[in-house]
Amino acid sequence: MSRNYVAVITVLVFVLLVGVAQAHVQVLVPKTIDGAKLEISIRWVGHASDNGPILNMGRPKALGTLINGKRLDLSESLDVTSASGGDTYSATLEISEPGAHVIFLEPSPYWDAKENVAITHYTKVIVDSTAAKLPTDSELGWENWEGWDALVGFPVEIAPLVQPTSLWTGSVFRGVVLRHGEPAPDARIEVEYFDQNDEVTIPSNAYKTQILKTGSSGEFSFVPVREGWWALTALPEMEEKAKSPDGTEVDAEIGGVLWVYVKNID
Repeated sequence: MSRNYVAVITVLVFVLLVGVAQAHVQVLVPKTIDGAKLEISIRWVGHASDNGPILNMGRPKALGTLINGKRLDLSESLDVTSASGGDTYSATLEISEPGAHVIFLEPSPYWDAKENVAITHYTKVIVDSTAAKLPTDSELGWENWEGWDALVGFPVEIAPLVQPTSLWTGSVFRGVVLRHGEPAPDARIEVEYFDQNDEVTIPSNAYKTQILKTGSSGEFSFVPVREGWWALTALPEMEEKAKSPDGTEVDAEIGGVLWVYVKNID
């Protein structure tokens, strides 16, 4: 076998390996945002833009909601379902008081043997209480969406600068990536549309994930172009370490995910 032939094979293998790399997206979205009772879908997938493949995630370490300065534990409502590729979870949230509900998840670390890294993506989604039709004191019911900018206090977290519960398609969404509570400049953000019904034709793998970077003050912006759920995964440089399954010290990928829902103007 010639050296040139071996070189070609090596390049092809490398390209194939890169092509199957997973972006990893922690899903935490309500199946519906109508009504006072929400069923929340929780799973770990390769790409939100592919709605899969489903990867095996361990039982979440914490699941709760932040509402009007109070933290409520939702972990007792967790249900597990075995699916192809691994376990998925669901939980329920009863909206019983006006205000924006910051639903947050601390997952168990995911061991990526191919990359030799332990991955933890702290995730949150914000919903308001308008669909619950609760009584409020103001004519417009502003109490229903106050608190959308409340922070959980995750090691990595996206602080929204635009109310995320009333986004139109084409709106400019802005946020700040926080690393241990401080703005993280030059942080990578991966943006994916959640194609739950396989409706979007993706021209190439480059379009599966849009890559953003924060500015010097940790700020970023993006414009959602389609109705539905969008995942924003912030991945600033971190120095944390973790343990592999065999007990050796490995790098830890610490991320912060924010899910936002966008509606079309009819």
